[in-house]
Amino acid sequence: MIPELRTFVVAARTESFAATAKAIGVTQSAISAQIRRLEEELGYDLFERTGRSVTLTAAGSLILCQVDDILSSFEALRGAVRLRPGAELLRVGAISTVQTSLLAPAIAGLHLELPDLKVRIVPGISMGLLDRLDAGELDAALIVRPPFGLMPYMQWHPVVQQDYVMVVPAHVEGADWRRILEEQPFIRYDSRSFGGRTLDRFLRTQGIAPHEVIETEELHTILQMVANNMGCSIVPYIFAVSVVPNIRILPLGDQKIGREVGVMTLRGRMTEGCKVLIRHLDEASRSNIPPQSRIS
Repeated sequence: MIPELRTFVVAARTESFAATAKAIGVTQSAISAQIRRLEEELGYDLFERTGRSVTLTAAGSLILCQVDDILSSFEALRGAVRLRPGAELLRVGAISTVQTSLLAPAIAGLHLELPDLKVRIVPGISMGLLDRLDAGELDAALIVRPPFGLMPYMQWHPVVQQDYVMVVPAHVEGADWRRILEEQPFIRYDSRSFGGRTLDRFLRTQGIAPHEVIETEELHTILQMVANNMGCSIVPYIFAVSVVPNIRILPLGDQKIGREVGVMTLRGRMTEGCKVLIRHLDEASRSNIPPQSRIS
C-alpha cells in the first residue's frame, strides 16, 4: 500500500486529484482508484469530494502525520542495505545542461576526496530522473527544481539559480527581444523538461506564439544551431552560453524568468559520497558563474 499512501499525502496537500495526477505523472482516474483502495483497506473515508476539489475528512486529517512517519520509515528501510559498509557505487542522474559546467568539476573534487568511490552518471530529463530516483535506481538526481510540491520522502538541495536569456545569431541587430522573436525562427528548449515548462508558461503569459522550427533538450545543440544562423532561442544562462562564438545574448528586460538547479535525494538514504558530491557541486556553482559582460 506504499504507493497509495504516497498518493494520499500528495492529494492531502494539493486538495485536488487532478493536481495530484499531474504531480505524480499518472491519470486522474488512477489517483481516484488508489484512494478508493486505501479507503477500502482502512475502512473509512479519507476525503470529502466537492466538485473538482477534495478536502480531508476528520479521519484523514488524523492519520496524515502517521502516514508521513510510515513513508519516512519505509524509505529508511529500503536504503538500509545500500548504506552497508563497502557500498562503493554512487548513481547520479543529471540533466545535460549541468554535466559539463557543474557535474564534471564536482566529480573531480569528489574523486580526490573519496578515491575508492565509483560514480555512475545517468543522463536524462528532470522528470525521468525524478522517476528513477523514486524507483530506487538512483542515489541522487541533479535536476531543475520540480514545479510542484515535493513528496515528503524526498529532499531538495539547491545548488544554483539560473536566469533565462535570448540567444540570437551575432549578425542579428537590435535589442528588442520581442521583435526578434516575431521575426526569427524559434528553436525551443524541450517543453517536456521542467525548465522548458517554465519557458512555455512565460511565453503564454506574454501572449507570444513564436514560429517554432526545432525542439530539443540539448542546450549545447541549441547554441550551435543559433551560431549557425538557424534561428533564435531562449535558454538558461549557463557557462556554455557565454563562450559559444557567433551568438549574441539579450536579456529579457523586466520580464525575468529563471530556474533553480539542485540535487534531489530520498530522506534516510543520504550516503557520505552523496554529501561530498553536493558540497563540491556548491563549490563548482560558485566558480562557474558566466561572465556578464557578453550580455548586450
